[in-house]
Amino acid sequence: MHPEIRKASKQHYENQYYHYAFIEALKKYVNAVKVKSKKSNINERNLMQAAFNGLLKVTEKFKKPDGTDFDTSTLQNIEDAQKMLSEGIVVGGRHPLQHEGHDDLSQSGLFTEKDCLDMLSLLSHLFKRLEDANDAP
Repeated sequence: MHPEIRKASKQHYENQYYHYAFIEALKKYVNAVKVKSKKSNINERNLMQAAFNGLLKVTEKFKKPDGTDFDTSTLQNIEDAQKMLSEGIVVGGRHPLQHEGHDDLSQSGLFTEKDCLDMLSLLSHLFKRLEDANDAP
């Protein structure tokens, strides 16, 4: 788990409040994207679209072990995934938890505690990529 995600979610995670652990970790990620992209007055979904639509490049510093460049399509796929997964975790994760009762979501199976744990893992990956990104101009 990425250290920032672990730190943000630790208290709720240890108390087995996984919905809250996920929400706190997502807030940490969203705020880090705001800082790195220098975009603060924008809703979270639009933030992810704007930040990862060329403003922040998560693949820019990587080369193959022999020093050559990776295929352009490989790099673009990773860039696109960062944008889509970042937007998706806001829309498919945070929004449902903000608009529905946690018990209803969990007991119905629509959004369970396991889903929250899976989302924490995804946030860890996204945060690592964000750290690799260049700073916005």
